[in-house]
Amino acid sequence: MAAPKVVVVGAGVIGASVAYHLARRGARVHCVDRADRAASGTTEVGFATATAYRRFPKAYFDLNQAGIAEHAALAGEFAPAPWWHRTGTVAWTDDESFAGYLAQLDEWGCPVDRHPGASAADVLGSSVVFPATGTVAVLPAEGWIDAVAFTRHLLDEAVSLGATLELNAEVTSVSRDGVGLADGRRLEADVVVNAAGSAADEIGALAGARPFLGPPRRSLIAHLLVDGDPLEYILRAPEVSIRPDGPGRVVLRSDRVDRGLPPRSGAPDPEYVKDLLDRAAKVVPLLGTATVRTAEVVDARCARDELPSVGPLSAVPGYYEAVASAGVTLGPLFGRALAGRIVDGVGDDLVDVFTPDRFGGAATS
Repeated sequence: MAAPKVVVVGAGVIGASVAYHLARRGARVHCVDRADRAASGTTEVGFATATAYRRFPKAYFDLNQAGIAEHAALAGEFAPAPWWHRTGTVAWTDDESFAGYLAQLDEWGCPVDRHPGASAADVLGSSVVFPATGTVAVLPAEGWIDAVAFTRHLLDEAVSLGATLELNAEVTSVSRDGVGLADGRRLEADVVVNAAGSAADEIGALAGARPFLGPPRRSLIAHLLVDGDPLEYILRAPEVSIRPDGPGRVVLRSDRVDRGLPPRSGAPDPEYVKDLLDRAAKVVPLLGTATVRTAEVVDARCARDELPSVGPLSAVPGYYEAVASAGVTLGPLFGRALAGRIVDGVGDDLVDVFTPDRFGGAATS
């Protein structure tokens, strides 16, 4: 049987993962992206962690746990894997439901270490202002990813295995036998994988698929320069999330800040950046003297039920989707699962739950 020809639309972390695993399995892969560089969308500016924290329902939690394990396996394969930082996640909340959530994690088989807030600094370091009461939890298996380096490494590996990567390549048509590009060329394909992220509905419409994305989800992401390295782990505090980003750098975001953002992406108003920095400095005081390297409101879209859409769409033969808000966590898992299905016809029980068919089939006129 001839190796399948596959066009992957999107060269972010999910598209790169799909391209790599397909090429590894012997498929003839052509990965295209309309941007002028790989990993230039949400992959480049997102918070970029491998985490299952606050992921519901259980099927989605299990999927993210498997995604973390997939990252660890790839890090071993490509050791020393400089993009992978297994730092753990340190978390607490300001409401009484946290104890119940930690009990649920225990029930779901997730390793969790617990420390009293009053003495957490003795174990986790004095740079963080921990709560005086309550519990501080540590999820030791989690970590953060240099998503750009990871994505480009996977694409380099895919190319070394025979795949073609083409940037500045805008898809203008999708049919059962391939895709057309804006420059008039046509790429033959047995399968088209839509890994176009926030542009997935545009690509799906070209293939005759129904729309499935929800409204934009906006988040202010700030990258800071700081003296020293005040944080060794991902921090999930009630008002802010912070992670290290290499020597002298950290990344911030906040659900509470995001809820007040105006309906636009790009450069944020200064008051929102100040609000984010103030919240961060209350938890990690050394960040009070940090310098903002970049601050951007990221406008990402995912499926309207906020869960992944991954796998074949039955109503459109040869068309697959691979779209998720947690693309950094899930990309490698999606890549392996889709390669197994496309090359060998073998599904994955964890992934198949999130079938694109749940949103309907072909587009209606």
